[in-house]
Amino acid sequence: MPKLVRHSALANANLEYLDQATLADPQLTSEEDRKRLLELVLRSNAHLISAMKGIGSLRLPDWCISGPSIAWPLWTALKGKPAMAGNHQLYITYYDPSEQALEKEATYLRHIRQILSAGPYQVHLSNQAGHVIHHDSERMSNGTPVTCTAEALVRDPVQTYALGVRLETNGTFTVLAPFGLSGVFSMKMERNTGYCDEEHFLYKLRRVEVMWPGVALR
Repeated sequence: MPKLVRHSALANANLEYLDQATLADPQLTSEEDRKRLLELVLRSNAHLISAMKGIGSLRLPDWCISGPSIAWPLWTALKGKPAMAGNHQLYITYYDPSEQALEKEATYLRHIRQILSAGPYQVHLSNQAGHVIHHDSERMSNGTPVTCTAEALVRDPVQTYALGVRLETNGTFTVLAPFGLSGVFSMKMERNTGYCDEEHFLYKLRRVEVMWPGVALR
């Protein structure tokens, strides 16, 4: 495998020497290498690591940080800080099918906001056990309940955002990427055609186009 990262970039975690095209190419870079580099990016983000440690202490069932909360820090490492603020959204996904789930969700959210009160994040907490996927288009699957967090990621409206990362109690990372990591490293916004109409996708696309105006995101 070709050398992907200069040792100096790894040493100071600025990642400025990453070859994005090589990293995104499944023929040139293995999925394990992409996972290692994603972990390096996330571990260099002190706010995010602190947030994940705090969330982990609450022991939410089957939880992860998901979507833009993973993609945007990676894109910042690859292409620089976004031109527009908005990359401090913290999307927390978990799966709790218990009868007390609604009451516990309110408690979780209150504790999370307390834990993260000193940080920069706007928190979005979502229990996927209460979600049923509905769509306007008859050709799309609808009325299907989600059975776990990993399945919820598969149904993300933006396939590029079908990502989840959990910091385990032993300090290791669990990465959930049902479509792989090549898409997020390529910085290409891909619509999940089974679970998202074009209008909703374009709304999400325009948001990141404003954040990284010099990048062809589609």
